[in-house]
Amino acid sequence: MSTEPPPIIVVGPGDSAAPAPPADRPRLGRVAALVVVAALAQVSVLVYMRLADGTPDVLAAVVVCVALMRGRLAGAVAGFAGGLLMELTSPVDTLGAYALLYLVVGWFCGRYCEAPESHGVLPGVVMTAGAAVAVQVGYAALQVADGRTLLAAEFVQRVLMPTLALTVLLYPLVALAARRLLDAPRNYEPGLRL
Repeated sequence: MSTEPPPIIVVGPGDSAAPAPPADRPRLGRVAALVVVAALAQVSVLVYMRLADGTPDVLAAVVVCVALMRGRLAGAVAGFAGGLLMELTSPVDTLGAYALLYLVVGWFCGRYCEAPESHGVLPGVVMTAGAAVAVQVGYAALQVADGRTLLAAEFVQRVLMPTLALTVLLYPLVALAARRLLDAPRNYEPGLRL
Protein backbone atom coordinates (compact mmCIF):
# COMPACT_ATOMS: atom_id res chain seq x y z
CA MET A 1 0.00 0.00 0.00
CA SER A 2 1.50 3.28 -1.03
CA THR A 3 0.66 6.52 0.65
CA GLU A 4 1.08 8.64 -2.47
CA PRO A 5 -1.65 11.20 -3.14
CA PRO A 6 -3.87 10.63 -6.18
CA PRO A 7 -2.68 12.28 -9.40
CA ILE A 8 -4.00 15.72 -10.27
CA ILE A 9 -5.52 15.99 -13.73
CA VAL A 10 -5.27 19.37 -15.40
CA VAL A 11 -7.54 20.11 -18.32
CA GLY A 12 -6.45 22.84 -20.68
CA PRO A 13 -8.56 24.85 -23.11
CA GLY A 14 -7.91 22.47 -26.02
CA ASP A 15 -8.40 19.25 -24.06
CA SER A 16 -11.59 17.23 -24.04
CA ALA A 17 -14.12 17.66 -21.25
CA ALA A 18 -13.14 16.33 -17.83
CA PRO A 19 -15.52 14.28 -15.71
CA ALA A 20 -18.18 16.37 -14.08
CA PRO A 21 -17.58 17.37 -10.48
CA PRO A 22 -19.83 15.71 -7.88
CA ALA A 23 -22.04 18.80 -7.53
CA ASP A 24 -23.08 18.59 -11.20
CA ARG A 25 -23.91 14.89 -11.28
CA PRO A 26 -27.57 13.89 -11.23
CA ARG A 27 -29.04 13.36 -7.82
CA LEU A 28 -30.26 9.89 -8.55
CA GLY A 29 -30.70 9.02 -4.90
CA ARG A 30 -33.14 11.88 -4.49
CA VAL A 31 -35.00 10.88 -7.65
CA ALA A 32 -35.26 7.32 -6.35
CA ALA A 33 -36.47 8.49 -2.95
CA LEU A 34 -39.10 10.72 -4.55
CA VAL A 35 -40.37 7.85 -6.72
CA VAL A 36 -40.43 5.36 -3.82
CA VAL A 37 -42.33 7.76 -1.56
CA ALA A 38 -44.82 8.54 -4.35
CA ALA A 39 -45.43 4.88 -5.18
CA LEU A 40 -45.88 3.89 -1.55
CA ALA A 41 -48.13 6.88 -0.87
CA GLN A 42 -50.17 5.98 -3.95
CA VAL A 43 -51.01 2.49 -2.68
CA SER A 44 -51.21 3.16 1.07
CA VAL A 45 -52.49 6.67 1.79
CA LEU A 46 -54.02 8.14 -1.34
CA VAL A 47 -56.44 5.25 -1.88
CA TYR A 48 -58.45 6.78 0.96
CA MET A 49 -58.69 10.18 -0.81
CA ARG A 50 -61.57 9.18 -3.04
CA LEU A 51 -63.86 11.28 -5.13
CA ALA A 52 -66.42 8.89 -6.64
CA ASP A 53 -64.13 6.02 -7.76
CA GLY A 54 -61.16 8.23 -8.63
CA THR A 55 -58.03 8.71 -6.55
CA PRO A 56 -55.20 11.19 -7.13
CA ASP A 57 -52.35 9.82 -9.22
CA VAL A 58 -49.35 11.24 -7.39
CA LEU A 59 -46.99 8.87 -9.18
CA ALA A 60 -47.95 10.39 -12.53
CA ALA A 61 -47.20 13.85 -11.14
CA VAL A 62 -43.81 12.71 -9.81
CA VAL A 63 -42.87 11.02 -13.07
CA VAL A 64 -43.80 14.17 -15.00
CA CYS A 65 -41.72 16.34 -12.64
CA VAL A 66 -38.70 14.04 -12.89
CA ALA A 67 -39.03 13.87 -16.68
CA LEU A 68 -39.34 17.63 -17.03
CA MET A 69 -36.39 18.28 -14.75
CA ARG A 70 -34.03 15.46 -15.80
CA GLY A 71 -34.99 14.32 -19.30
CA ARG A 72 -36.32 11.29 -21.15
CA LEU A 73 -34.05 8.66 -19.69
CA ALA A 74 -34.59 9.66 -16.06
CA GLY A 75 -38.32 10.06 -16.66
CA ALA A 76 -38.65 6.65 -18.28
CA VAL A 77 -36.62 4.89 -15.57
CA ALA A 78 -38.53 6.69 -12.82
CA GLY A 79 -41.84 5.76 -14.45
CA PHE A 80 -40.91 2.12 -14.89
CA ALA A 81 -39.53 1.78 -11.35
CA GLY A 82 -42.47 3.60 -9.78
CA GLY A 83 -45.05 1.62 -11.74
CA LEU A 84 -43.39 -1.69 -10.91
CA LEU A 85 -43.08 -0.79 -7.22
CA MET A 86 -46.73 0.23 -7.17
CA GLU A 87 -47.72 -3.10 -8.73
CA LEU A 88 -45.58 -5.10 -6.33
CA THR A 89 -47.07 -3.39 -3.27
CA SER A 90 -50.74 -3.48 -4.28
CA PRO A 91 -53.02 -6.19 -5.61
CA VAL A 92 -53.20 -5.86 -9.39
CA ASP A 93 -54.07 -8.48 -11.96
CA THR A 94 -51.50 -7.74 -14.65
CA LEU A 95 -47.92 -7.34 -13.52
CA GLY A 96 -46.04 -4.86 -15.68
CA ALA A 97 -49.00 -2.91 -17.01
CA TYR A 98 -48.53 0.13 -14.78
CA ALA A 99 -44.75 -0.09 -15.23
CA LEU A 100 -45.16 0.11 -18.99
CA LEU A 101 -47.73 2.91 -18.83
CA TYR A 102 -45.63 5.06 -16.49
CA LEU A 103 -42.51 4.34 -18.57
CA VAL A 104 -44.22 5.72 -21.67
CA VAL A 105 -45.45 8.75 -19.71
CA GLY A 106 -41.96 9.47 -18.37
CA TRP A 107 -40.33 9.11 -21.76
CA PHE A 108 -42.91 11.24 -23.56
CA CYS A 109 -42.83 14.03 -20.97
CA GLY A 110 -39.04 13.95 -20.90
CA ARG A 111 -38.93 14.74 -24.61
CA TYR A 112 -40.48 18.10 -23.83
CA CYS A 113 -37.86 19.09 -21.25
CA GLU A 114 -35.43 20.30 -23.92
CA ALA A 115 -37.75 23.22 -24.72
CA PRO A 116 -37.06 26.41 -22.72
CA GLU A 117 -40.73 26.87 -21.79
CA SER A 118 -40.93 23.45 -20.14
CA HIS A 119 -39.96 24.72 -16.70
CA GLY A 120 -43.09 26.77 -16.07
CA VAL A 121 -46.13 25.68 -14.08
CA LEU A 122 -48.64 25.40 -16.92
CA PRO A 123 -46.74 22.81 -19.02
CA GLY A 124 -46.36 20.63 -15.92
CA VAL A 125 -50.05 20.86 -15.10
CA VAL A 126 -51.06 20.01 -18.67
CA MET A 127 -48.62 17.09 -18.85
CA THR A 128 -49.72 15.78 -15.47
CA ALA A 129 -53.34 15.86 -16.59
CA GLY A 130 -52.40 14.07 -19.79
CA ALA A 131 -50.33 11.53 -17.87
CA ALA A 132 -53.16 10.76 -15.45
CA VAL A 133 -55.60 10.32 -18.35
CA ALA A 134 -53.14 8.16 -20.31
CA VAL A 135 -52.51 5.85 -17.35
CA GLN A 136 -56.21 5.46 -16.51
CA VAL A 137 -57.30 4.93 -20.12
CA GLY A 138 -54.38 2.58 -20.79
CA TYR A 139 -55.18 0.44 -17.76
CA ALA A 140 -58.88 0.42 -18.65
CA ALA A 141 -58.00 -0.70 -22.18
CA LEU A 142 -55.92 -3.54 -20.75
CA GLN A 143 -58.84 -4.60 -18.57
CA VAL A 144 -61.19 -4.58 -21.56
CA ALA A 145 -58.65 -6.62 -23.55
CA ASP A 146 -58.57 -9.07 -20.63
CA GLY A 147 -62.32 -9.69 -21.05
CA ARG A 148 -63.90 -7.39 -18.48
CA THR A 149 -66.88 -5.25 -19.40
CA LEU A 150 -66.50 -1.52 -18.91
CA LEU A 151 -69.04 1.16 -19.74
CA ALA A 152 -67.23 4.15 -21.23
CA ALA A 153 -69.59 6.82 -19.87
CA GLU A 154 -69.47 5.38 -16.37
CA PHE A 155 -65.67 5.09 -16.51
CA VAL A 156 -65.28 8.71 -17.60
CA GLN A 157 -67.74 10.03 -15.04
CA ARG A 158 -66.80 7.92 -12.00
CA VAL A 159 -63.07 7.27 -12.50
CA LEU A 160 -61.40 9.45 -15.11
CA MET A 161 -62.74 12.91 -14.28
CA PRO A 162 -62.30 12.64 -10.48
CA THR A 163 -58.79 11.22 -10.91
CA LEU A 164 -57.93 14.03 -13.30
CA ALA A 165 -59.23 16.73 -10.95
CA LEU A 166 -57.50 15.34 -7.85
CA THR A 167 -54.20 14.82 -9.67
CA VAL A 168 -54.14 18.34 -11.10
CA LEU A 169 -54.93 19.79 -7.67
CA LEU A 170 -52.06 17.80 -6.16
CA TYR A 171 -49.50 18.70 -8.85
CA PRO A 172 -48.29 22.04 -7.38
CA LEU A 173 -47.29 20.34 -4.11
CA VAL A 174 -45.47 17.59 -5.99
CA ALA A 175 -43.72 20.10 -8.24
CA LEU A 176 -42.60 22.14 -5.22
CA ALA A 177 -41.22 19.05 -3.48
CA ALA A 178 -39.47 17.90 -6.66
CA ARG A 179 -37.93 21.33 -7.23
CA ARG A 180 -36.63 21.40 -3.65
CA LEU A 181 -35.18 17.89 -3.83
CA LEU A 182 -33.79 17.95 -7.36
CA ASP A 183 -32.56 21.57 -7.53
CA ALA A 184 -32.49 23.31 -10.90
CA PRO A 185 -33.71 21.50 -14.01
CA ARG A 186 -30.88 19.75 -15.88
CA ASN A 187 -31.08 17.37 -18.77
CA TYR A 188 -28.93 14.26 -18.30
CA GLU A 189 -29.20 12.34 -21.52
CA PRO A 190 -26.43 10.09 -22.76
CA GLY A 191 -24.72 11.54 -25.78
CA LEU A 192 -26.41 14.94 -25.40
CA ARG A 193 -24.09 17.90 -25.92
CA LEU A 194 -24.97 20.87 -23.75
